[in-house]
Amino acid sequence: MKEKGKLFFQKNIKRKRTWIIIILILGVSSYFIFKTPSSVANTVTDIANISDLKETVLATGQVVSNTDLNLSFNSNGTVKSLKVKVGDKVKAGTVLATLDQETEQASLTSARGALAAAQARLKRTLEGASSEEITLSEIALTNAKRDYENVKTAQETLVKNAYDNMLNSTVEAIPKNGTSDYIAPIISGSYNLGKEGVINLTSYYSSAGTSFSATGLTSGSGVGNTIIAQPIGDSGLYIKFPNSTNISVSDWVINIPNKKATNYLVNYNAYQTALKSEQSALSQAQSMIDQRTAELALKKSVARSSDIDLANADILSAQGQVEAALARYNDTIIKAPVDGTITSIDIKIGQQSVALKEAIVLQDVSNIYLETNINEANIASLSIGMPIDITYDSFGPDKVFKGTITKIDPSSTLVSGVVNYKVTASTEQIPELRPGMTANMTIKVKEKKGIIAVQMRSILTDDKGGKTIRIITNKRTKKWKSVPVITGLEGDGGIVEVLSGVSVGDEYVILIKS
Repeated sequence: MKEKGKLFFQKNIKRKRTWIIIILILGVSSYFIFKTPSSVANTVTDIANISDLKETVLATGQVVSNTDLNLSFNSNGTVKSLKVKVGDKVKAGTVLATLDQETEQASLTSARGALAAAQARLKRTLEGASSEEITLSEIALTNAKRDYENVKTAQETLVKNAYDNMLNSTVEAIPKNGTSDYIAPIISGSYNLGKEGVINLTSYYSSAGTSFSATGLTSGSGVGNTIIAQPIGDSGLYIKFPNSTNISVSDWVINIPNKKATNYLVNYNAYQTALKSEQSALSQAQSMIDQRTAELALKKSVARSSDIDLANADILSAQGQVEAALARYNDTIIKAPVDGTITSIDIKIGQQSVALKEAIVLQDVSNIYLETNINEANIASLSIGMPIDITYDSFGPDKVFKGTITKIDPSSTLVSGVVNYKVTASTEQIPELRPGMTANMTIKVKEKKGIIAVQMRSILTDDKGGKTIRIITNKRTKKWKSVPVITGLEGDGGIVEVLSGVSVGDEYVILIKS
């Protein structure tokens, strides 16, 4: 009985081993058969489907008023009046503010007076001068001639005095032989001969002691006195010798004028100025004579066409002066050039205003639009009339407004080194909009609905430059084949339209991780 049990146990044990081996073999085989290849885990795919595709350009712009004027004074001055406040609606031509106008008002009044005078002169030219006016003109001419003689006499005196001062520039005697070791005689008095030149002095011993003689501009002789200055001829100059017993230098020279004197240059310039002043004063006096002569001749003559033309020219010139004065007067006023609303005031009464500095901002808040800068990479895809979705920072992202592109500037501007083009767009007009608000703009460039679309990065370029896509042929192993495609619209989010080569439901490779 014991032997039978042992055989039975050994037989069953062998059967269990067999089954275990079979199960292990089947498990290993299944693992290798059904094991997911490592390439499958590294392959990222997607399914081609029907989509709505759109291409947009995003931009940030600002709300701009159709009327946006920075108004300023055209001259400096103190603000005298301010007639508006922020929020006021004004009509074109309304005075908004003024500066102190006293000087400009006086100039305008004077110019208008000159115009009235010119008009009166024309009338008088046409009527002719009266005998009283002729007499007055004759008297005026006589006075002008007398004034000329008075001016001439006065100027000649001034010139003579300046010339005498130059001739008397620190008169001194210097050795004729040029020695530098000497004690010079003292020269005093005032030279009065009125001409330039040299006075030669010779010292010598005589029975009276030391004597001298003078030649050159004047002549004469005298005693070499050391106490009382002796006259040098009729020159107006006097000489006093330092020593009466010892003549160290016998020959002296007095230069008239003394160009080495410290005050010579000042006196010379004063003389030149006097000459010029004389010429100018005489010229003015002569001009007055000429003017009075012409006036007298005009009064004695019958009105000619040229006289009438001249009078009309005076009127025209006076009118120009009035217009210039009026322009300066208007420079002290700020007027509204168009209808609008005052949105900013940057001046106060009593404040010193600077010319051309912004003082008042006038805008038309009822007619506003948007402006933005689009870089050169996107500008080519935009055109006038394209629709825009707009949100404003002031109202939050949930309120979307509609607009369209109305203008694209043909010229570019540099913004932070990037080429940009200014784009203008319309927007819905709502009372809450204010110039300067930030607008977030989504410009709809293109849009297609119900198309087959894939991710753009799945499109490859072959060696010949053609576009291809990798279509999955075995979904379990992610085997694929390269298929040529034709693409269309490139939309937002990296999605592109496929015109041929892909069908709805096709699984395609986006990328294979390395």
